[in-house]
Amino acid sequence: MLKNTYKTITSLSSGLKLSQVFTLFSLLLVFQVAEAGTRFYGASLDTAKWRTSGNRIECRLSQNIPGYGKATFRHRALHAIDFRVSSNFVPKKASQALVFVDAPNWKRYANRKILGRVPVSTNKETIVVPEDWAYRMALELREGMEAVWSHSDWADAQDIVTAKVLPLRFEDAWRDFLRCGENLINYSYGEVRSSTFYFSKKSMRLSAKEKARLNKLAEYVSLDTDYDHIKINSHTDSRGVRRLNLSVSKKRANMVKNYLVNKGVNPDRFVINAQGEKKPKYNNRTASGRAKNRRVEVTLVK
Repeated sequence: MLKNTYKTITSLSSGLKLSQVFTLFSLLLVFQVAEAGTRFYGASLDTAKWRTSGNRIECRLSQNIPGYGKATFRHRALHAIDFRVSSNFVPKKASQALVFVDAPNWKRYANRKILGRVPVSTNKETIVVPEDWAYRMALELREGMEAVWSHSDWADAQDIVTAKVLPLRFEDAWRDFLRCGENLINYSYGEVRSSTFYFSKKSMRLSAKEKARLNKLAEYVSLDTDYDHIKINSHTDSRGVRRLNLSVSKKRANMVKNYLVNKGVNPDRFVINAQGEKKPKYNNRTASGRAKNRRVEVTLVK
């Protein structure tokens, strides 16, 4: 059975040298050709196309694989480039895929290069190839090779599925992808997720540094709209009249909201809680405690 052959080669290859793995995998390909249930996926020479997309948070270089899904080089801000495969079919259980680069029919004298095995997950993005393999795949595609991966089928693992992306028109698309990466932002979601702004007595002003932090948050949500809301919690100390403290708390919260709205943030994406002097976090009996209680907390909620 093909399934048993594939499992045997997969289990044996962990203890073998690369040349031996190549021999075993070549045997597997022979069995694939002989097995009627084997499935091959890849774009045709006429339809294969690499598409670059993205913004300052994430760049993508993708090729559609008819009947299978999509393969993508991805570069997120402050992260390394990886290669990932999203499948039209979600596997019932996790397995492994063998990843390699292979020569097209016209590249007669090039050799197949096996990169290794990676997990096949039960998520929509079934395969994720690490940075060093992703760069190797890109290098080989630029040289006219095909990037290929092979794994058991999604239903019952009785057959082998082999998919590939073609190198046609890859070079120009790769250059566009790298140019996109040069413009990625140099900060992450974690840096804009939560900010606290402190106010002196009766103050309604933001400092230049505080405005710069809000500018960064406004830029981030303009690029990554996949968030639920922006929460603004406003507090005061306990000095003065409680009703007036609540009014000051509301004004500070709305001042921060209006600043972000003027920078392009959707006004419907805010949740404001003006607490006034209620729920103090610090001791209002001390000057330092009161200073810390006069604050507005801004949180980006995903």
